[in-house]
Amino acid sequence: MDDSPVDSTLNINDLPVEILRHIVSFLTQRELLLTVAPVCHLWRELAYDPVRWQTLSFDLSHEAITSETLHNCFARSPLLRSLEIIGGRYSRFLLSAADIRCCASHCEKLVELQLRFISSLNLEMIVELVSSFPQLKSLNVEGCEQLDHKCVSHICGLSNLHHLNISHCTKLVDKMMDIVSSHLPQLQALKIDGLNHISDRWMSIFSSIS
Repeated sequence: MDDSPVDSTLNINDLPVEILRHIVSFLTQRELLLTVAPVCHLWRELAYDPVRWQTLSFDLSHEAITSETLHNCFARSPLLRSLEIIGGRYSRFLLSAADIRCCASHCEKLVELQLRFISSLNLEMIVELVSSFPQLKSLNVEGCEQLDHKCVSHICGLSNLHHLNISHCTKLVDKMMDIVSSHLPQLQALKIDGLNHISDRWMSIFSSIS
């Protein structure tokens, strides 16, 4: 019988990397950044594994959100498929066309985009969005106050779009509905809540696909 002492100094890093990946899969992205990434080189790689960054959500009212924050997150998210950015009256940061370009340069697999209550979302940014993400299947621009029929005309260039939310975009009128019905026949869902300048005729027609 071997009486040599048993080494009880097993380190978590001695576990197979597959098991470590499984462990960190239960952590939030915030926990990955603040708790896991600073530990060591191995854990930093685990925290920044693109598989962990296929969905991103930002609230622009948070004081820590800047262009640099967004760009750094985009750079580590080449597998990103769903992005949500929420603005509102308490936003401390204004999204720009440059931010959209940066996202497009790193995140070619994006298919779902939510830009909700973004006060800075204008025609220039919509043109950039449509050019950068032709593969989009779902777009939510709810509450974007600058959105008008010119913006919607460009959105209609998204030939793969199946879901569109333009609720509470108060500049939109019946002309916009004519554009959508003519150029987005592939739509499966359309949200138009809070559009006070849309006639009852169009509201009843589009309620069937909302």
